Amino acid sequence: MLDKIEKLSDFLDDVTIKLASLFIAIILIIAVYGAFFRYILGSPLPWPLPVERILMIWSALFGIAAAFKRNQHMGVEGLIKALPENVERVMRYIIFVLIFLFIGALFYYGLLETLNNNDTYMITGKLRISSKWLVAAIPVSAFIHLIHLFTAPSMIEERIELDLTEEIMEEVGN
Repeated sequence: MLDKIEKLSDFLDDVTIKLASLFIAIILIIAVYGAFFRYILGSPLPWPLPVERILMIWSALFGIAAAFKRNQHMGVEGLIKALPENVERVMRYIIFVLIFLFIGALFYYGLLETLNNNDTYMITGKLRISSKWLVAAIPVSAFIHLIHLFTAPSMIEERIELDLTEEIMEEVGN
């Protein structure tokens, strides 16, 4: 079962990285397009900034999930690394449980907000997008985080092995 979850986690990670990259590329294209109309033609378009904002939120939340998958999220590593190995392992599991509770709440409340949101995100008088597209980034990203969290035991063990390898390399270097 854990093997299937890890494969799903890897698949979702691959998809989110590709989507985040695509969104960033689209943001760049839209920014150049909007700048051309604003500064070269002197006729600014009303839609580039709001569309860029939506894509930026999605790409940022996907990027956060990808960083989490790679164990590159911010943390207080110096404090945890100073602890004995068994205490470090317990601390890392406690941290993952707290993260799981936070991401679970984020998923739950984000999903409620998405389902109950009936607002329209007005980009122009004619171009309107449901706010659900904006708010949906929260539960989608949280769901991806939750899948990644189910692989937490292997992530924790990899982190501890990396710490031990770094310590050995430092001792050999001295």
